Amino acid sequence: MNKFDFQKELKKDLEKELVTPDREWNIRGFIDISKKIYPLSLDTKLLSKIIELTVIPMIIKFVKKHQLKLYLAEHQLQYPDITLEGKKIGNKKYAVDIKTTYRTGNTIKRGFTLGSFRGSLRSPFSTRYSRFPYSEYAKHWVLGIIYTRREKVESQKFYSIKDLSKIKAVIRDIEVILQEKYKIANYVPGSGNTANIGSVTNLEMLRNGTGPFAKHGDKVFLDYWINYLRREDAERKGLERPYRNLEEYFEWKRSKRST
Repeated sequence: MNKFDFQKELKKDLEKELVTPDREWNIRGFIDISKKIYPLSLDTKLLSKIIELTVIPMIIKFVKKHQLKLYLAEHQLQYPDITLEGKKIGNKKYAVDIKTTYRTGNTIKRGFTLGSFRGSLRSPFSTRYSRFPYSEYAKHWVLGIIYTRREKVESQKFYSIKDLSKIKAVIRDIEVILQEKYKIANYVPGSGNTANIGSVTNLEMLRNGTGPFAKHGDKVFLDYWINYLRREDAERKGLERPYRNLEEYFEWKRSKRST
């Protein structure tokens, strides 16, 4: 009996349903009760939400196919978007967080935000921030949807059903990235003044899961971010920042062992 490859099977099923054979997005707009179709804009928040809403039913279909259990986040800020559990994944819990962004050349416009390095990461036995205690998850998967935006979008008119084929998708060249969080995490926070873990932005690193923590493992990733302090956090506590990158982190660990 072949071993179930969760990463390969889910990625394959999503790519099959999410993307047309010519790599176009299969969503063209939204429809009203008069059967008027309104094309989408390039608003990234709008596109992100629509992608999430279309991906979840696809994952539900995958779950039924493989006799898994699925638990959705109970509110917007709860981690993760989806929890999976079942015999085919060793009766363990898998966290699946959905992320979207668009590409510019060989990088993505912004790195994925991979969740707070406070919250559930520093309270692993609590359900205050997560659907189940963080410590109960065997693996933490990031489901990244990366796309290219069209340069020009016609969004100031509506179409009838019979004109559906005339509506161009606002995004194309959709790519599904499914990697464990630690394999694509960066050692600096996400963009802006946030307490979120950032991802790498290089597409090859994202595809292959070869971020800076990949060779060190999940335990190093967790320890790094549990103890990480931003400059403003350190100043507020009257402390010196222990490290700012992986090289300084390993020096900090060595100094702790020698004291």
